[in-house]
Amino acid sequence: MNLIHDLFKESRDPKKYSKAYIDNLIKLLESLDHEAVAAIVQLFERTNENKGRIYFAGNGGSASTCGHFVNDFHAGSLRHGGGGYRLIDLTSNIASLTALANDVGYENVFSHQLEQVIEPKDALVVISASGNSINLIKAVDYAKAQGAKTVGLLGFDGGQLKLKCDLSLVVSTLQGQYGPVEDIHLIINHLISTYLTFKKSQKEHQ
Repeated sequence: MNLIHDLFKESRDPKKYSKAYIDNLIKLLESLDHEAVAAIVQLFERTNENKGRIYFAGNGGSASTCGHFVNDFHAGSLRHGGGGYRLIDLTSNIASLTALANDVGYENVFSHQLEQVIEPKDALVVISASGNSINLIKAVDYAKAQGAKTVGLLGFDGGQLKLKCDLSLVVSTLQGQYGPVEDIHLIINHLISTYLTFKKSQKEHQ
């Protein structure tokens, strides 16, 4: 049985459902692996120091999180003067995505974009609730073969990507809990983007 569905069955009215949903998110946040968050932050910093790029890939709701991640770094740089991070969202160009899906198959839409572009100094972040999306697995395999570091923001049990990525941060939930996983992935985005833009801005103004 789907946990979110259980919360609805137990609450029935919007006020009770709202509280139950938030209480569930709080429990998930309390179990968040802060060591993994710190490791991802440090990887972003090393990549930036080495003048590398950080690529993002995801499907569905996770694709929007990729765009949100890139936006928050760029917007944070404008607001706080902490620029310098080079983030690239592989999901945002609809023309490229549809052309690649049509010509080389949807399973190759991200790995194909990385060909001839990704370098050992770069990093790839894949965002996935299930951790089992074939196009993300192929992108991670390709990036690692080029010597780039890989990060997985994942959900459920982490899926195959948990074992494939160099760093994995899993929002551990029952299978199918897309909403709570995607909620917390956005919180992780805000944690990382605000910390790094504030830190870089502070250094630049010392």
